Amino acid sequence: MKIAIIGATGLVGRKIINLSEEYFPKDTSYTFFASSKSKGTELVINKNKLIVQELIDKNISEFDIALFSAGGDRSKGFAKKFIEHGAYVIDNSSAFRHDDEVPLVVYGINEKTINSNTKLIANPNCTTMGLVMALKPLHDKFNLKSITPVAYQAVSGSGTQAVESLSREIEMGDNLKEDYADGFYPRPIAKNVIPVAGNLLENGYSDEEMKFVNESRKILSIEDLIVEPSNARVGVKTGHGTFCSAVFENEVSRESAIDAINNFDGIEYWDDPLPTPLDAEGRDNVLASRMREGLSSKKILNFWVVSDNLLKGAALNAVQIGKYVSEL
Repeated sequence: MKIAIIGATGLVGRKIINLSEEYFPKDTSYTFFASSKSKGTELVINKNKLIVQELIDKNISEFDIALFSAGGDRSKGFAKKFIEHGAYVIDNSSAFRHDDEVPLVVYGINEKTINSNTKLIANPNCTTMGLVMALKPLHDKFNLKSITPVAYQAVSGSGTQAVESLSREIEMGDNLKEDYADGFYPRPIAKNVIPVAGNLLENGYSDEEMKFVNESRKILSIEDLIVEPSNARVGVKTGHGTFCSAVFENEVSRESAIDAINNFDGIEYWDDPLPTPLDAEGRDNVLASRMREGLSSKKILNFWVVSDNLLKGAALNAVQIGKYVSEL
């Protein structure tokens, strides 16, 4: 089997490399691609040193699977070229998520929407991914009608430069002022919360918030799901957390909800300790907690989820899908 990893030098790309060692056969042949700035970088997989190639047309050959984590523009420019060379393409960007012909897949929820003819598969947004892992078993149990998620997104969701900026700001300590303007974000992120994640749209919501709306509906196959989202960026390196208030058609119970989550692969419920981004970092599973029945209705559940946005939120899901298509 031949696998291409596009964006191999990035945060998600490096996670994909590590996970590939676990999920794919040891005799798999790999080729790493990145931008012209990163070509020539040496990376290791299965104790073999490989030189990163520049992502250009002449370097593309036949592959069985291509795992993309290089941004939407590169996905739009190169995904179909890899498909023409026989590859299944699994894309981590937002480039194809809203295409009706492209399945938006969370492994463990809807991977069966993929068949041998499905050559292009989209990976959802990392914040949406963590939340739907909790919503799916609850929907199956109680029939979901609406959600109000409030997400606290870590800086690694913005890439390497954002992580480096956070580190510099932390080192500044008390010298970091509110008018600091040399960071990755418009305002300081260390010791801070910025009340928007992503870019603001004409409707006043951010593109990150609208991903909750569109992607949750598509993944869960609930076209009329009501979604009222809010997202903030927080001074945390890794681990997206979301509080969610969910309304169901049927009456709910805390005990049944926790039982449904604990019997669903890929998520686990914690009571003590309460899970934080530090707990989620490096874990494959999504962590859920603080399950409460609504105060105003017997059809409401309020809860918290947190997950490693670089793992299940991106790299792990892509590799799980890759393994799935390799066995079709």
